[in-house]
Amino acid sequence: MSLADLWTSLSDHRYAYLALAVVVAAVALRSVRRALAPIGPIVHALAAIAGVAFAVGMAVVVLFAVVVSGT
Repeated sequence: MSLADLWTSLSDHRYAYLALAVVVAAVALRSVRRALAPIGPIVHALAAIAGVAFAVGMAVVVLFAVVVSGT
């Protein structure tokens, strides 16, 4: 069987293969979500730290702008 014959036979049932691909992708995403669930609090903590760092950085920039514009 050549590659062209294989492609033709697959294209005859493309909706079945598309449905199967969607099911497999959904199962894979569910498995990834379960695998990453234990590190969820760590991710939330890192996001909070990043937010605080951004806010402090912006405060420093604004204070610097006030000091520079006041002279």
